Amino acid sequence: MNFNFGEVLARAWQITWRYKSLWLAGIVISLIGFLSVPINMTLNPSFGSFADPSEVSRQLPAILLVNGLIILLSILSIPVYAIGMSVPSLGTLQVEKGNEKVGFGELVRASFPYFWRVLGIFLLVSAAVFSVAMVFTACIAFAGVLTFGVGAILCAIPGLLISIPLWILVYAVMEQGIAAVLVDDLGFSGALQRAWELVRKNFGAMILMSLIIYLGSMIVGMLVSIPMLIPAFGFMTDMLRTGAASEPDPELMQAYLRNMMWWMLAFSPLYAVLQGILLSFMQSAWTLTYLRLTRNPKLQPLPEEATA
Repeated sequence: MNFNFGEVLARAWQITWRYKSLWLAGIVISLIGFLSVPINMTLNPSFGSFADPSEVSRQLPAILLVNGLIILLSILSIPVYAIGMSVPSLGTLQVEKGNEKVGFGELVRASFPYFWRVLGIFLLVSAAVFSVAMVFTACIAFAGVLTFGVGAILCAIPGLLISIPLWILVYAVMEQGIAAVLVDDLGFSGALQRAWELVRKNFGAMILMSLIIYLGSMIVGMLVSIPMLIPAFGFMTDMLRTGAASEPDPELMQAYLRNMMWWMLAFSPLYAVLQGILLSFMQSAWTLTYLRLTRNPKLQPLPEEATA
């Protein structure tokens, strides 16, 4: 069937820009990720203490505490991310139905009945991708050991080229499965089956849509992240000036990392807003893709001020 990429992407951006309450989901997720920065700043021991073995032993509880808190934070962020993916999708669905009032709190509450199914699809796909990546890495390492590194190079490049379209399709299935849950209230297995059928029947459209969404978002994210790397450029300049061959100065490294963390915290509000916009646009685009492929409804125009 014909699929109008321009209409879907333009509509997704129109909804994203008009309904800024949808940004809050990505903003909350991004700010939770930045919580690891103050944890590191306040609890992590200094690099200078690692030079003394007895000091390392004394600081071991603090090191374990920091890493434990960061791991716990990562685990707790997973269900938040599942809700965050649902909010823009549900908001897009409501707008397409003609609802002009899209509130963040209302969308969060509306996502609760779908929470476990969305979380299950996200965890299943993430675990599958992680498992395949670990097996692939182990095979590359084993080939490298047997062939003194030659086999690793020969296998890694073709493997990466093959894996890119595979990952794209896997994530397309995940996004369409989540859309099937939120739009049609399908069960876990039914949503995945519907998603696989859509991807299989619209293979080219899914590949192109994935490339547009993910590569576009990646490029925008990289461009906005450049200011956050300014301290890294300064550190590299200092290293070149003082001599890269000299022994690293623990105090210099500590000062660099602390400056880097302060810089990240200073840019965290701007970066969080960007992530909110990107997440809203991505989920809106995937939801519209599902709607167009399963229903192809007549477009509901937004109010005039949306295009202003």
